[in-house]
Amino acid sequence: MPRSIELETFAADHVCHSNFQGSALKIEAVGATRIFQRSIVKRGLKYAHYYGDGDSKGFISVKDTYGKDSVKKYECIGHVQKRVGARLRKLKSKNKNLSGKGKLTDSFIDRLQNYYGIAVRSNAGNLSGL
Repeated sequence: MPRSIELETFAADHVCHSNFQGSALKIEAVGATRIFQRSIVKRGLKYAHYYGDGDSKGFISVKDTYGKDSVKKYECIGHVQKRVGARLRKLKSKNKNLSGKGKLTDSFIDRLQNYYGIAVRSNAGNLSGL
């Protein structure tokens, strides 16, 4: 796809400045911490919720920003659903007696993963309905 004249001009004149020095593993936690810490001064607000993908490094870095356990963690059901499948596959690989016909096959894990996601989405806010 051809680039526009505006984009070409911007790209030619733009100079990127790095605002993080450190390992790639730490960038999410450092970025989240910066955003949460400056929220009061820059925006006049406190974040009450952290929406994450299951990686707790970012959440751990911000959960006590405004006081002990002042930020609550929420996770995307899609990421949780994906981890269910990954953990079942890992369990199957470690326990060979779980694999084979009529047992924990990859297609069965896929179905369980799908049913788990459907059950959680269908019962949002209704824990007893699960």
